[in-house]
Amino acid sequence: MVGLLITLVFCAGATGAGLLLFGSLLKHLDPALRFGVAALLGLGVAGFATLPIGLLPGGLSWGLWVMVLYAGTGLIGLYRAANDLKLKTPSGAWLLIPLAAALAAFMALVGALSPADTNEWDSLAYHLAVPKLWIQHGQIDFIPYIHHSNFPFAVDNLYIWGLQWGGQSGAKGFQFAYYLIGMVAVFGVTRQRYDGQTAPWWALLVYATIPAALWEGGTAYIDLAHGLYAGFGILFAALWLSDQTKGALWLSALLLGLAAASKYTGLQTIFAVGVVLAVGGLLTKQKGLQSAILVGALATAIATPWLIRNQVHVGNPVYPFFYEQLGSKNWDQPRAVAYKNEQQTFGVGRTESGRDPTAAGHALLGLAYQPGRYVNPGQTAGLGSPLGAVGCAVIAALMMWLLSGRIKRFEGACIAAVLVSAAMWFFLSQQSRYILTWAIPLSVLGGGAIVRLAVSHALAVVVGIQAVATLYLGSSMRLSQQLPVALGSVSPEEYQRKNIAFYEPSLFINELGKSEPVNVALYDEVFGYLLDVPYFWANPGHSTVIPYDRMSDGASFATEMKRLGFTHAYLSLSSVVQPDRAFLQRWLGSMELQQDQGTLTEEERTQRMGDWQSKWQILLADAVQQKLLTPVQGFRSGILFKINP
Repeated sequence: MVGLLITLVFCAGATGAGLLLFGSLLKHLDPALRFGVAALLGLGVAGFATLPIGLLPGGLSWGLWVMVLYAGTGLIGLYRAANDLKLKTPSGAWLLIPLAAALAAFMALVGALSPADTNEWDSLAYHLAVPKLWIQHGQIDFIPYIHHSNFPFAVDNLYIWGLQWGGQSGAKGFQFAYYLIGMVAVFGVTRQRYDGQTAPWWALLVYATIPAALWEGGTAYIDLAHGLYAGFGILFAALWLSDQTKGALWLSALLLGLAAASKYTGLQTIFAVGVVLAVGGLLTKQKGLQSAILVGALATAIATPWLIRNQVHVGNPVYPFFYEQLGSKNWDQPRAVAYKNEQQTFGVGRTESGRDPTAAGHALLGLAYQPGRYVNPGQTAGLGSPLGAVGCAVIAALMMWLLSGRIKRFEGACIAAVLVSAAMWFFLSQQSRYILTWAIPLSVLGGGAIVRLAVSHALAVVVGIQAVATLYLGSSMRLSQQLPVALGSVSPEEYQRKNIAFYEPSLFINELGKSEPVNVALYDEVFGYLLDVPYFWANPGHSTVIPYDRMSDGASFATEMKRLGFTHAYLSLSSVVQPDRAFLQRWLGSMELQQDQGTLTEEERTQRMGDWQSKWQILLADAVQQKLLTPVQGFRSGILFKINP
């Protein structure tokens, strides 16, 4: 709790800093929008500044005091401007909307106060793990085995500070703050664009009860924050095209730049907004092309430090993507194909040659009626978690505006940016959390549709149903599990032991590391965040550092692993237990770790040795069978081996 409170105070200070730094651009905005955008920009500056600080030796130690000074100065500015917020709570039946938003915020808060579990796969795998590694190293450096560490990190960088002053809750508190900031900013921009009574509250409800927004507000994912940067980049471009709002073009560029500095998909949004500005400017006889160039150049420049860093380390500014066109170190064509194929498992319309363009409508509407195809796990069977979906309200808002015949410049610009973005999303990776970007302008358009369109009652019903469904899902799927640990009736240790298979092994490995050198190669396990000793994602799909192509047997495997400095190997059994229990038994039998269950057949050995992704299974089994790797400890979910000297 203390860590989260410190984070919220820091976010308040960052809001004040945003008001001080960008006040001239913000002064013409609705007060709520002004505060929301100031918070986005203030936090963006902190995340951006962390990169140069962190690249310096020891920067992540003394840099903490820079952040304290930054937030402290901002708190002074926030205090002076606090009376301008003007959020008047409605009365009567309208009070249900802020109450629903408050309940959603409470669920997110409970999530932020609870340790990440396997439902927050990416939190444990890299959003928290990479900042923890950098803290241990004292600076931001190259991590060859986690390619995600080369993604733009303007938002993830904030977790570096949150982890230092408050552990997981300190880091997750940033996403909770972004969730609240989104409520205020969506309310403000809708109030500025439409009426000040009804539309902003409906827009707030749409945003607050997007399943993915509510869920991510209590995690260490970054799609919610990224979506706010990109979504408001779209909104300010639309405001400039519609009524030449002062400062809107500069704000669009700054926000889009921070979107691209936090996730590669921000580059797609820069392109989409550039197209809309150029074409929209031509149609409205404004300086659209010049504006598109200005926004594109400034936004890309803000993201450039991360692109340069990648170019220096691996020779590809957007590593590991576009390997075929750009190449890179630490990657190759088989890994590029495997990674692309995994990204293509989401959504619909996939064929052997790519995506079928005729399935575009199905893909867009399917976000509402078959959300499980756009969320993992089990996306190919439509079994993805419904909490990762965007819901039907934003899709309904889009369709109602498209069918209304009453689209003005503002709505047209927003919808055009959404559709251009949707085309890229359709062909690249149809993950629903990637489109929280669209959900921001569509939330605003949802509020606008309810006060402007003839179908307002129908949309209000859809929004209400979505709100109830999201709150139910949040309560049944997460709140019921997390509330006991947030309240202290269940300890964080007990919660993690129950919900993370690797937690028990990690405790043993950490304790072992206190008495002897430990550098562990992890197989089929990516939750290295739980470890306090050096570790490495050893599966061949993560990097080319371990030369599996040069290994022909157990002896060469053990020799190469020792040469690379590994002392131990941990084998997770979780990923093979469910799909093929019989294979697991034969595999363990080949290691002479299990009796009377048989061993791998020669056909199985030959097949797996010939597959670059599974070759390691035979190499490891042979090394264990030859006593080159010795079992140290078995767990319900895996085995720890020692690599013999």
